[in-house]
Amino acid sequence: MKKNFSFLYLFPQLFFSGLFLLALIYGLWDSFSVEGRMSIAHYKEIFTRGETVPSIFYTLRISFLSSLFSLLLAILFSFLILYFSEKWDRLKPLLQLAIIMPHSLVALFLLFFLSQNGFMARIFYSLKLISDQTAFPELVYDRFGIGVILGYLWKELPFVLFFSLPLAYSVDGKLGEAARTMGASPLYSFFLITLPLSIRQYLAAFFIIFSFSFGSFDLPYLLGNTTERALSVLAYQELQRGFMNRPTALSYNGVMLFFSLLLSFFYFRFLPKKKG
Repeated sequence: MKKNFSFLYLFPQLFFSGLFLLALIYGLWDSFSVEGRMSIAHYKEIFTRGETVPSIFYTLRISFLSSLFSLLLAILFSFLILYFSEKWDRLKPLLQLAIIMPHSLVALFLLFFLSQNGFMARIFYSLKLISDQTAFPELVYDRFGIGVILGYLWKELPFVLFFSLPLAYSVDGKLGEAARTMGASPLYSFFLITLPLSIRQYLAAFFIIFSFSFGSFDLPYLLGNTTERALSVLAYQELQRGFMNRPTALSYNGVMLFFSLLLSFFYFRFLPKKKG
């Protein structure tokens, strides 16, 4: 009887995992087939387009930079939070609130504050810091992806903290506190004791957010420019041209899948192993 109940608990997970695998297999087959035969014609087509390779580098750049900045800021904030003894129970709801905020709402906030018609541009113009609102730095819809990176930071930084801080709290509460009792400074105890023993958690969060941002669609679509576009946006635009272009759109998804698998390889190959 208990075995039957255990299977019932697993059934939803197995069902949705099966649907995911079927969709993945179907998408790959569709991208690699022409009139029912295996072919790489769709991949040749997208790589002959002048926008594909720049799109790959653009997507890698904004994903890597946003993930790197999130990691570095999370480490800095972890030190400050541990140093000022902020209680995890009080901090946890704030991080959860930031994590569950929809990307579309984040994009709306950034447009309201950072666009050339936004709140900050009007403040700068009112203070006579700029001659015209159009003189405000272009932080959204820019070719460097600054607005997209800021949007990812808004979402990813709380996730890295939420993912990594519990372990950092545990290590600091034992070994870090012992080191400070013996005369070590908070800076020394964090960067030479707490951080090295919890770095695996931070790096795991880095790989997770890198993989997520690489395949994300909403922020590059809402905040990105029109000259350089993310791979996910190219796939969406291909679908918008008509249902017959679905294999080409799925080829863009195949490229994103390849990079995701490559990232998974690096994750399992180079992430520091747990000791003991």
